[in-house]
Amino acid sequence: MKKVAMLGNAGGGKSTLSKRLSDITGLPLHVLDKIKYQSGGAEVPYEEYKHTHEKILATDRWIIDGFGCMETVWLRLNEADSRVFVALPLYVHF
Repeated sequence: MKKVAMLGNAGGGKSTLSKRLSDITGLPLHVLDKIKYQSGGAEVPYEEYKHTHEKILATDRWIIDGFGCMETVWLRLNEADSRVFVALPLYVHF
C-alpha cells in the first residue's frame, strides 16, 4: 500500500481514517479540500488545482482524501494501488 484514494460522503469518518492511516503507515496525507479551496472557502483556479493534483499523483507515496472533481477522481483511482470507499447509510452521516 503506497497510493491510497479515500472517498465517501461527508461526515462518514474518511478524514479521521485517512489521518490515522497516514500516522500508521507514514504515507503523506493530502486533503483535497485544502488543495481545491483557499482559506475562507474561495475555490482555487481549476488549472492550479489540477496541476497540484498531478504533482501529487507523480510521487511514489500518498493518501488522497476527498473527491475533487470527475476529471481528477478517475486519474487518482487509476493511479491508486488501494481504494477506500466509506459507504455508511446516509442517516449516519447526518
